[in-house]
Amino acid sequence: MLVANRPHLPLDKTLFSNYIVCKYSHTQKEKNMAGETRQKILDAAEKLILIKGLGRVTTKEIARETGLSEGALYRHFDHKEEIFFALMATHLPAFHETFQTHQPGTGSLSGNLAAIARATIHYYEQIVPMAASFLADTELLAQFRATIRPLHVGPQNFFELVAAYIEEEQQLGRIQQQVPALNIAILLLGPCFQWVFNRQFLGSDPFNKTEQQFAEELVQGLTASILP
Repeated sequence: MLVANRPHLPLDKTLFSNYIVCKYSHTQKEKNMAGETRQKILDAAEKLILIKGLGRVTTKEIARETGLSEGALYRHFDHKEEIFFALMATHLPAFHETFQTHQPGTGSLSGNLAAIARATIHYYEQIVPMAASFLADTELLAQFRATIRPLHVGPQNFFELVAAYIEEEQQLGRIQQQVPALNIAILLLGPCFQWVFNRQFLGSDPFNKTEQQFAEELVQGLTASILP
């Protein structure tokens, strides 16, 4: 649970969590070893994807990078695509941690929103290159959609998480209630994605603003219209 006293909110959803659990371990020692190997595979896959692009990465290359056999990869993942899906979730804990340390009604509202913006930027920094590869591979994208659709998880969960936090702040009177919480979440997260996209595309900080400056000024503009 990421926001206190809201068990009905989707804050404990972890994207692709069924790919995070090690399915082939039984004892604690085996779990630890399996977890370390899985992370080693994920780290190698992410490195190769960033260098070559998702569509050009093979299981043979991942195995070579990790020092494992291809058969060993399949003891931890059912297929290559599962490795890629799991990668989409590896950076989520840091994003979720933001809601643990910046809970509704604590600290300053602007400080909390800026922390959420920075956490979003950090996550998008990791995800955008992989997401671009997914969009370029129609077959893999179709598999990805088929996987997440029945789980009711996906990129929209980020907006739901932030909207849930904003709802709490609205109930506490720190944000006006006339504007729907989801709309505020969209206004906060959308620019974060655009900032990351521009930085990765251009190779430098866009708008001549550092990440910190961008997050703080974004929140400054947003709070001017949502404070009670």
